[in-house]
Amino acid sequence: MTNISSTSTQLSDKEGYAIYEFMASTIESPSPAELASRRKRLLKPVLLCLASSFGGFILGWDVGTIGGIANMSSFQNHFGTMINPETGLKGFPEKLSGAIIAIFNIGCALGGLTLAKLGDIKGRRFGIFVALIFYIAGLLIQILSNANWYQFFIGRIVTGFAVGTTTVLVPMFISESAPIQIRGSMVVLYQLMITLGILIGNLVNFACKELVEDSLSNVSWQIPINLGILWTVFVLLGLSLMPESTQFYVSKGNIEKAQESFAIMNSLPKDHPFVIDQISFLASSMIREESRGCHGSWEFLFGKPRLGLRLFIGVMIMAFQQLSGINYFLYYSTTLFDSVGVGDSYVTAIILSSVNFISTFSGVYIVEKLGRRCCLILGSVGMFISMLTYACIGTHFLDDDSIRVNTGSIMVAFTCAFIMFFACTSGPISFVVIAELFPTRTKSISMAICTSVNWIVNFVIAICTPSVIAAIGFKFGYLFAGCLMTSTIFFYCMIPETKGLTAEQVDAIYEKLLFELTTKK
Repeated sequence: MTNISSTSTQLSDKEGYAIYEFMASTIESPSPAELASRRKRLLKPVLLCLASSFGGFILGWDVGTIGGIANMSSFQNHFGTMINPETGLKGFPEKLSGAIIAIFNIGCALGGLTLAKLGDIKGRRFGIFVALIFYIAGLLIQILSNANWYQFFIGRIVTGFAVGTTTVLVPMFISESAPIQIRGSMVVLYQLMITLGILIGNLVNFACKELVEDSLSNVSWQIPINLGILWTVFVLLGLSLMPESTQFYVSKGNIEKAQESFAIMNSLPKDHPFVIDQISFLASSMIREESRGCHGSWEFLFGKPRLGLRLFIGVMIMAFQQLSGINYFLYYSTTLFDSVGVGDSYVTAIILSSVNFISTFSGVYIVEKLGRRCCLILGSVGMFISMLTYACIGTHFLDDDSIRVNTGSIMVAFTCAFIMFFACTSGPISFVVIAELFPTRTKSISMAICTSVNWIVNFVIAICTPSVIAAIGFKFGYLFAGCLMTSTIFFYCMIPETKGLTAEQVDAIYEKLLFELTTKK
């Protein structure tokens, strides 16, 4: 194993920025022949990143199934408390129903802050493997739960612990492995797999409800959970095809392994001059980072170049992603649209998740075409208009029984519009931005904090939604609309463009406050 210091001499920051700017200019202006050659070389890394992105599927699976499972009569009879002794009807109080769904997010926050640290110690891939084992254990706890709801509750915490880890490590793993010219699109694949998991989860819920639902049998709610184990095995197989992150190997001084990983992900021979030059430069950059302070230390989170500001921006991006109201729809769509009289609410959930999945494909394209900043701003504006209209219609026009069904259909249409804007902008691109925002030495801790804030806000929304809906109904949408207006202003004022930039160039933006370097693109 080769030591970093033996492969490259330390450069000054000014020299490093100059070299990166030269390299970026050559990447952005290739010859036609070179462009054709690169397209051929991209097929393999795209397929490898796609295999890794299936780590997002298990998150989508939980989001897509838990709301429907909690509404199944068989689940409520097994775990619920007696509501009507005369009829034997069982169910959950509103607060307990919200807690069963929401406690998953607390597990996610804990996993992101603790287990994700394995990514720095043993490698990103190893950390994801361990998280997936925890996920299977959590599912088994849920399946084997007896009539006590708190056992199912514990299983939800364990699965959340695992998913919280993957939400930190999988986007980081992909962003550190993908070729720079497709880095954003590859991270968007993670969100695409989340939406695919939501869609298939809703389809399975509908099938279980229609074909095997029996209030006295546990089969209908256990099938989706059992399938979660199968999907996890597929994720493990896909992950085994991916080499470890190049940046992780460089951070450990293993230059030979770093060259192998970089060569695989760029479809080049290990001894290709481009591979050798890139690894040498990564090593130089790592030395400069280590010279600035303790690698990955908590106390260094607020050091230079403006890491505290970057952490604040990352936290706000992830908080605004949840404050948009997306999981208000995804968790409680069956409950919401039952109340407006729109046919089968399970079918409506399938429609919404289909829109979510299909719209995410456009995010793969526009993230590199329009850039991160523009997408976040446009997405927030579109979601604001959709959510405000949804809330107005639900508040002022739903009480008229003569137009109730038509009104409900219009609300579904604006919900679809909201989800479309979210799926191609804030949903995937929030992960892209925070994966590009931090230097390697603080990336793991910083991303863990950002995603943990995301989960905590998600928890608050999930646990409060049943009670808030019961109290103020569709006026809840006005709160989300206000948050979306605030996020639009924040994105416009605080977020620079990071499309196509290296970690060193992002450092340069915050070091010198050169926002014009990217906003002019």
